[in-house]
Amino acid sequence: MKLVTTFISVLAFPSTFRADSYQHFVQGDNLSSDTIPTLLDETSNNRVVQVKNVLPKSTSSNDIRTPLEKTGIVPIGMKTYVAGLRTTVDGTNFCSASLISPIHLLAGTSCTLEDIRWASIGSHYVNGTQDGEQIKVVAILTHPKSLRRGFTYDFAVLVLKKPSKFTPVALAKSDDSDVTDGEWAVTMGWDDDEGLSQMGYELFRSNVQLMSNSNCAKETKVTESLLCSRGAASQTSCSGEYSGPVVVERSSGDVIVGLVTWGDDCDKPGYPSIYSRVSIARAWIDSVINGVCFH
Repeated sequence: MKLVTTFISVLAFPSTFRADSYQHFVQGDNLSSDTIPTLLDETSNNRVVQVKNVLPKSTSSNDIRTPLEKTGIVPIGMKTYVAGLRTTVDGTNFCSASLISPIHLLAGTSCTLEDIRWASIGSHYVNGTQDGEQIKVVAILTHPKSLRRGFTYDFAVLVLKKPSKFTPVALAKSDDSDVTDGEWAVTMGWDDDEGLSQMGYELFRSNVQLMSNSNCAKETKVTESLLCSRGAASQTSCSGEYSGPVVVERSSGDVIVGLVTWGDDCDKPGYPSIYSRVSIARAWIDSVINGVCFH
């Protein structure tokens, strides 16, 4: 085995924080799919990107669509492994993440384009400190195979300053046995079910039906690092939030099988929604959790 090449961002306290070693931020409009390849240098660890919201224009919160079978607000105190990422301790979440060990969160790589300073874990609300716990994020690692286009290997692991009191969610097995074609799963986040480009106030859930990549490939391009859910034939409602967990609910506990990534426009009912497949990155995730990043 050899040491993996991965991007690591170590976050200091606000007074000394510098992101230059990882990426350089330029305030501006949302990224577009045309902007990404010109601003992000594939051969350099340094990135110069214009950031306002975490999602590109071509992948708005409207586009992150999941079919609505059963939707609703998650009861307070439930699904406490879900976390929100924010810049200030009492600020508004701009991305979702999932607690996968007492000191590690799993998120999508585009979340790292924002100024992540804090994680609000086990919180029901999109901002404030009235519930859950708020812990500083001190380091960020991105998957070594992560690519800008197509959300390939769209995984990042965030390291917390101290352990969380909440129970982590179980990770999907690397053999993909936790994903079954036609099985129901749940997506969660602080977006609402009408596809509005704004954050909802309370943690929201939506049930989705998973599908095999072979079936998904008949309708859209899909790679081994992606996971699909079936579109709802008679509905155009949208739900979900980039980087939010996709979990299967088992009697033994929830298992995270994916992260919300992208989908086609909400006005195309029946079109698949696309997630990052956790099983494909399980070996890398385990190596990060265990403190040794190997191929």
